Amino acid sequence: MDETVTVAANARKYVSDDRWRLRLFECIAAETRRIAAILKEPHFSVQGSSSDDEFRQRVSAIDQLLSDLCRAEAIVGRWGTPAMRDSLTLGPKRLSDGAGEGGGNTGWLALQWYPALLLSYAGGIAAVASESYDTLLALMHARVGTRSGSARLVAAATTGIDDLRQSFKLLPGLEQKFVPLSEHLYETLKPILEETLFLGSDYDRAFDVFEILYAVEFSHQSGRGWAPVGRFGWKSGRGESGPLQQLTKDATAASGRWPPLAAGLCGGSHEKLDEHLKGLATAIARSERW
Repeated sequence: MDETVTVAANARKYVSDDRWRLRLFECIAAETRRIAAILKEPHFSVQGSSSDDEFRQRVSAIDQLLSDLCRAEAIVGRWGTPAMRDSLTLGPKRLSDGAGEGGGNTGWLALQWYPALLLSYAGGIAAVASESYDTLLALMHARVGTRSGSARLVAAATTGIDDLRQSFKLLPGLEQKFVPLSEHLYETLKPILEETLFLGSDYDRAFDVFEILYAVEFSHQSGRGWAPVGRFGWKSGRGESGPLQQLTKDATAASGRWPPLAAGLCGGSHEKLDEHLKGLATAIARSERW
């Protein structure tokens, strides 16, 4: 493989044929190894105190470091076949290895989950945009190791970064945002996915639907009675035509034939789906942020 060619360019080439699935895996593995090694360098150390400026610098550095792998993740999320699922989940799984474990600054330990979450959004939004819900479920259900044992990626990454969500208000332009982590992911991935997938006006809808499905599946997997509310929260808290209301109407009308449910969302249970959607709606209605 020519190392001067980007991983996204190779992914675009290899995703076209299942016969190249090994080459696809190898090029994503090589980029993931490179990123993992950099994230272990001293300037990403979890030791010592933190500062607002250093938090901004680390998030920016991670975004830049993962930009090409996010493009590749989106390509596989959009066009990958079932035989390529290992390539889709490889980056988030390997960059989750050891995340949040050991001693050190709790904020820096929590930030170790950010790369896996960023890749999950890139691949997940792409899968939603192409209505590839089997692919989306495979990504959210990827098994990762945690200090308490194996867990689904959707539950582990969300729990791991939870205490750091409001810290993203420290980033420029996010000081007054209700859901700063969600807003940052939205702004960071928009140009990447526009360049890679040319989603245009479909980007907002795909982002909102992904976050809702992600929240629903997190609630189902974790059993915590809580789920992360993203940008769809303030959009859905202002009337009866927000993203959550529209998705709920679609799911209710299609019942068991609704594609995300048929793909395995909430274990395929319409009753569980309804329960989790109502839980999200209640949390949004009770929030004093919107």
